[in-house]
Amino acid sequence: MIELTMLPARDGDCLLLRYGDGADLRTVLIDAGRAATYPKIKPVLAALEPPRIDLLVVTHVDQDHVLGVLKLLDDAHHVAVGEVWFNGYDHLLDVTLETFGARDGERLTTLLLDQRLPWNATVGQRSVEVGRVMPTAAFGARLDVVAPDRRLLERLAPVWEKECRKHGLIPGAAARRPPAPPGFEQMGRLDIEALAATPFDADGSATNASSIGFLFEHEGVRLLFTGDGDDHRLVESLRPLAQAEGGRLRLDAMKVAHHGSAANVSRDLLDIVDCRRYLISTDGSRHGHPDPVAMARILVHGRGPKELVFNYRKRAQLWDDEEWKARYDYTMLMPPDGGEDGVVRLTW
Repeated sequence: MIELTMLPARDGDCLLLRYGDGADLRTVLIDAGRAATYPKIKPVLAALEPPRIDLLVVTHVDQDHVLGVLKLLDDAHHVAVGEVWFNGYDHLLDVTLETFGARDGERLTTLLLDQRLPWNATVGQRSVEVGRVMPTAAFGARLDVVAPDRRLLERLAPVWEKECRKHGLIPGAAARRPPAPPGFEQMGRLDIEALAATPFDADGSATNASSIGFLFEHEGVRLLFTGDGDDHRLVESLRPLAQAEGGRLRLDAMKVAHHGSAANVSRDLLDIVDCRRYLISTDGSRHGHPDPVAMARILVHGRGPKELVFNYRKRAQLWDDEEWKARYDYTMLMPPDGGEDGVVRLTW
């Protein structure tokens, strides 16, 4: 059994992955959305059998990924947490946890230390980054880290320092709102081909680029988790794997980076994967994700047949177009009309 549930996280991510069966059933939680969405996530976690998260992955410290984690760890009596993957400040400089302490003033760091949770234990308490070897036995599946790399982590250090001095926690990166590209008409029908041809302008956020991304593989199923990851880094990590498979890496699903931002989804990436399902995790409430440019690139350059999976119905409706579905060879999956918005469950 492999089951992936996209949980309500508003404009953020909260992904619950379960695999195996019986005594070997494993649970991975990837981010936990915003603080306000935790009440919707808590009953799901409280109902877990066994009541345990084997691995909690905090991809990066933007608020739409980390604030729900803080709520979870403050309220962790109902579910045990095995290991936590999270790159704290000292990991950006590639030093060990020995220099950490409450003096850092960083809330997640303090919680992890106070609760004595195994923190990046499978990599000797060092950073989770490209090149670290993750033992398969640790989680009963193969997990290959595809982002970030050492350069991207070190790039975040001065940003972290500045924000910690001001607030004690790094806030979410402000959305960049570039001028509408050719073919984008707010009140009319989109020109998909023109949007897909928009030149790629990579995400400049150091925080997003520090996202932990990993390739999960178990019983022949491959899932790519990207956080808000750097597109160039993802391409560099995946290209050798794609070449080994004849040019394209087979994926059963990919969590589209940064909720479908145009700055995090390039043709270069789409050209080296053969992906069956593209997962869009956002309600679009803050930054209007997914961006029409990113979606157009997926439609035009993503190999079909493919499925677009949205956990918020209102963000899916624009793309629920029968003409486009036929032309670009895709289907849709979203919460049912009148159903629980924010929740979609996939199984393999």
